[in-house]
Amino acid sequence: MSEGAYSQKVKEEICKVSYKTEEEWAAEMAAIILCSGYSFYAEEARVRVRCSNEMAAQRLVSDARLCGRDFALSGPEKVGRRGGSVYEVLLEQETFLAFIDEYLLPDVISERIASDENRRRAMLRGAFLARGSMSDPNRTYRVEMICKTDAFVKMLILLLHAENIRPMTRVNDTSWSIFFKKHEEICDFLVILGAPYLMLELQNIRAQHDVNRMVTRSVNLDNWTMTLQADASAKRTKQLEELLSSEKASRIPRELLEVARIHIENPGASLTELGKLMDPPISKSGMYHRLQKLLDYL
Repeated sequence: MSEGAYSQKVKEEICKVSYKTEEEWAAEMAAIILCSGYSFYAEEARVRVRCSNEMAAQRLVSDARLCGRDFALSGPEKVGRRGGSVYEVLLEQETFLAFIDEYLLPDVISERIASDENRRRAMLRGAFLARGSMSDPNRTYRVEMICKTDAFVKMLILLLHAENIRPMTRVNDTSWSIFFKKHEEICDFLVILGAPYLMLELQNIRAQHDVNRMVTRSVNLDNWTMTLQADASAKRTKQLEELLSSEKASRIPRELLEVARIHIENPGASLTELGKLMDPPISKSGMYHRLQKLLDYL
């Protein structure tokens, strides 16, 4: 699954989350606006918000009406542009300013929202819904949120810190990127967004990856061990052949000559298997010691 498809899956899940209070709605809507960015039509007393996905734009309009804060004049309207389409919503300026002003004050965020779990999580939900993405966990772990409003970047980081998530940041041409890659933090973030079932799915994927790594490691270890055994056996066989073709062979005891013959006739066999071919059979350690005595003649 592509990053866009998995992100869509997460957003569809969190759109099922309903508000408990008007304060939660306001926090989520403010995050959608601040992450998406906005611009003013000064002469017409309107504000334009352009969302990168339809769900965020639709939530901005329809949920405002449900909460009695109908400041949307039109939208969402799909607007084509280079690099893809966006969804434009026009807002009534005076009502918008009265709504958004308190979310542009750092002290308000730190004192009234970061300390309120429901509002804090609603704002993080809005930020992800507006400009968030999550990689397919079958490939890699990464959550990223883009923020268009400089004043909101520090606030968003503060909200994540309040949830014990320590994101990294980077500056793009016209926006900020806030991202984190730790599996545990991503699981916590899914719960924060209101997507616990996806968190369990992520845990299952991680568990399966761990099992696959263990199996691969075990197979690689077995192959490496077999390669070492084969190399050691080939080296001994060559040494024994050289020994039996030399003048030293006449001084070697009969039971040791039998060991050399068994070894040469059964290339690649383990010491345990070679010991069973002896008459009478001998143990692995007995075979090893006899081979060592043979090699002493070299």
